[in-house]
Amino acid sequence: MISQANGSARCRIGHLGLGTDVLVGIKAEVNTWAPGEPESLGSIVCNVECSPSAAQEFEGRGAEDLNVELTQTLDRMFNGPQSGIDMAKLCIIPKQAYWVLHVDALVLDVKGGIVDALVWATRAALLSTKLPRVVVESIADEDGNLQSEFDVVDDAEDQVAIEGVENLPLSVTFNQIGKRFVIDASEQEEAVTQASLTVAVSPKLEICAVQKGGFLRGFPPSLLSEIMQTARRVARDEFAKFKELYETAASNQMGDEPSTGSTFLGAF
Repeated sequence: MISQANGSARCRIGHLGLGTDVLVGIKAEVNTWAPGEPESLGSIVCNVECSPSAAQEFEGRGAEDLNVELTQTLDRMFNGPQSGIDMAKLCIIPKQAYWVLHVDALVLDVKGGIVDALVWATRAALLSTKLPRVVVESIADEDGNLQSEFDVVDDAEDQVAIEGVENLPLSVTFNQIGKRFVIDASEQEEAVTQASLTVAVSPKLEICAVQKGGFLRGFPPSLLSEIMQTARRVARDEFAKFKELYETAASNQMGDEPSTGSTFLGAF
């Protein structure tokens, strides 16, 4: 879908032009280790931007706060061991070099459910991501000390998937209206929402992250236990739906598409 990316995906809720539509691209680059950074871990850097054409209120600088909120939400879910990705496998040479995965998301249209659409697209994009194979060699210097060097193989046919990517979570967003909550809220329901909470759930149905929406009000404690139980139940069905749509999209890819493994998830 994005020819210059290592992986990409597009996710749409509803019909084209009438629903939420997001595009995510993954770009991998080798970063040089610096003191103070983890010695043997890679990194995932998330960034979300809402297109000014997605909604009237996004014109000018109207989407700045939402961009920050959505970026923080993705970062909390995907940048770290809670994502299920083996971050140690993204390290090339400890204290020398590691992979950084840049997750860049663009919101093309908004009609409700923006967080869950972003998570769906990010999960699909990371599943489709392929990294170039890296060859690490130990070379002796003039004093006989071994120094590690690496070479990134520039071959589109010699690439590998991200370790642990199958463990990536999906999210369930709860919107409080009155004394109860709804999931998969419509644009109209979001307009009267008093509080929102996004719960990330792993394929093993474990809660791996929780993010409060940008509302001053929070959920009452009496609802939190029910919310967590509901999140696990809903996530079970969402993972089955995701698997079906992802496999259908992968099987429909054209034979001449780039080997970066692009993906399109249709309306759900």
